[in-house]
Amino acid sequence: MHMTVETAIKAFASTVPPAVILAAGEGHRLNGVNGGMPKPLTPVLGMTLLERAILSCKEVGVLEFYVVVGYHAHILIPYLSTLEQKLSVLIKPIENPNWREGNGSSALSAAPYINRPFFLLMCDHLFDPAILGLLLAAGKNTSDCLLAVDRHPDHVFDLEDATKTRLDGDVIVSIGKNETLFDAVDTGLFLCQPSLFEALRVAGDKGLHSLSAGFAELMRSREFRAVAIGELFWFDVDTPKSLSRAKRALLQNLSKPDEDGFIAHYLNRPVSRRISELLVRTPISPNGISLMSFAIGIVGAVMFCMGEYTWTILAGLVIQLASIVDGCDGEVARLRFQSSRFGGWFDTIMDRYADTAVVAGVSFGYWLAHPHPAVWLGAIFALTGFIMASYTKKEFMIRYQSKPPGGLFGRLIKRDLRILAIMLGAIANLPYEIMLLVGFLSHVGIGWMLLKGHKQVQ
Repeated sequence: MHMTVETAIKAFASTVPPAVILAAGEGHRLNGVNGGMPKPLTPVLGMTLLERAILSCKEVGVLEFYVVVGYHAHILIPYLSTLEQKLSVLIKPIENPNWREGNGSSALSAAPYINRPFFLLMCDHLFDPAILGLLLAAGKNTSDCLLAVDRHPDHVFDLEDATKTRLDGDVIVSIGKNETLFDAVDTGLFLCQPSLFEALRVAGDKGLHSLSAGFAELMRSREFRAVAIGELFWFDVDTPKSLSRAKRALLQNLSKPDEDGFIAHYLNRPVSRRISELLVRTPISPNGISLMSFAIGIVGAVMFCMGEYTWTILAGLVIQLASIVDGCDGEVARLRFQSSRFGGWFDTIMDRYADTAVVAGVSFGYWLAHPHPAVWLGAIFALTGFIMASYTKKEFMIRYQSKPPGGLFGRLIKRDLRILAIMLGAIANLPYEIMLLVGFLSHVGIGWMLLKGHKQVQ
């Protein structure tokens, strides 16, 4: 039987909670920076707030969305139709004519369409998709509504405007913006049960139409619990100042301190994030950026072949630029939700070709002044260390199903360190000698990793 794309999505979506996204408000405080467009269409690093919210949900498998609109619904509904086709998801726009009453009335608008657990989120929140994963894990054996909370209020940009919660263990006993004694901050990310709708109706009958009022009804029966997000990223975008800070925070969150080398973390990343902020607004793909980095590396390698000091200095600077741009492909991929196994593999392959070209260029330039076969033996020694460093790390992860050991020796085999070392060697007019040194250090690091692997076997 032929299965349409829509049927396939519905079949898969039935196994994952749908998401209700509240996008009905005016967001008048952002009017000065988004040209008077609806708040959900506010651009953040090449993508609207609403698209980011949908893609963040899609990262954990959500394919079915109910987006509640109100202000400028005539603009948002066609946009949602475009997003549905672009992102290969199901999006049901729900128009709430009473959106001015409060976000509780907007959430209640989804009641006719939901009869099972669902994610509830605000369109103006940026967040790490892993938070939804935490909610899913916590919601497996409970019928309570869950709220992701941040127990680090010092991390919250505008704490005064944030919604706070008081807890009894993990049970939420009070929630509101005016809480003076509180244990955590509301992130605006929920895993809810259909029971929320009845609570919202009860609150509405009392003339209270906020989400907090609905959850207050659930608190009476202790059916509202908190899930701490730890250090995971989230940000509430309400004002021009918070939008500016959110962009910086989103870029900062691209760093991978547990994977980056020391040089990449403290030198390359601050520069690559600036470049990625520009590249994310262009049509160039992450794989295209990998090719760009490779091409820059090849240019540097050719410059090394010239053998003259001026060219050598330029070559060192160029390969360092290539190393910096090499971080942009992953950053742009994460900003656009385009990370893929192929992309990571492709980047690794391009890096190895670029490393080979740099070693060849440095060695050829040195050979012009020292025409001896030993020059090429040194080149083979260094190149083997560089390539085997990468191979050994990959094999360690495959064999032991864990990250390679870190520490000082682990850093010796990082690509960012050897590229910077060769650049500094170029400035000192000693690129070949430094290349041999970092090649030796790579072999030392490989031996240390083998020793660690052997001890794990023991």
